[in-house]
Amino acid sequence: MLTWPLEKQGSAGEDVKTVQYLVMAHGHPTGVDGDFGPATKAAVQAFQSSRGLSTDGIVGPQTWPQLIIQVQQGSNGNAVSAVQSQIQSRGDGANQITVDGSFSPVTDDAVRAFQTLVGLSVDGIVGPQTWNYLVNGYLAAPDPQTAAQDVFSAWEANDQEQAAKNATPAAVAEIFAEGFSPANGWSFEGCGGALGHTFCSWKRSNGSELRIGVINAVEGPYYVADQAQFT
Repeated sequence: MLTWPLEKQGSAGEDVKTVQYLVMAHGHPTGVDGDFGPATKAAVQAFQSSRGLSTDGIVGPQTWPQLIIQVQQGSNGNAVSAVQSQIQSRGDGANQITVDGSFSPVTDDAVRAFQTLVGLSVDGIVGPQTWNYLVNGYLAAPDPQTAAQDVFSAWEANDQEQAAKNATPAAVAEIFAEGFSPANGWSFEGCGGALGHTFCSWKRSNGSELRIGVINAVEGPYYVADQAQFT
């Protein structure tokens, strides 16, 4: 069962933009500014009413599944803009796509890259699972060091689900094959690299090391840990 974020009046950010684009795609006008204000709440309530949902103006597990619209190469409109805006919000600005509402081959490549890196079926179709991963913040790290540190923190907390938001399934399996132990005295050493790949290192008190490698995907602005090595 998919878990959806909760967006309501007072919320702000990229997922609010997604809500705004999608309610407009369903014919309920509102601005797209990332701020969930009274106008957005009214548009959400109008959409909920049209679908026989509780008109509370809250976009949660009942509203998201009906709000999302499946899009793919050749699609056009506000739902496509929502996908493009989600992709554009990731990374540091490199390899950005244009938010123009046209699902072009460039957008298709970026969607397929996203699906590949998070372990989804790679078909270029933005359906329920891909939408869910987009609005739940997968591959949203703004730089390689943040991606690596988030994965390390998730390992420290024994939270594989959180680690998967910034790492490939293979990297998650690699790092969680060894359990974190506070007694090992882990300390962050730093990051370095080039040509689209960065390695961040942690040392432990006995001199051993963990290196987490982060790749900058060519097809989209995604930073994702794809390697983990203990020495």
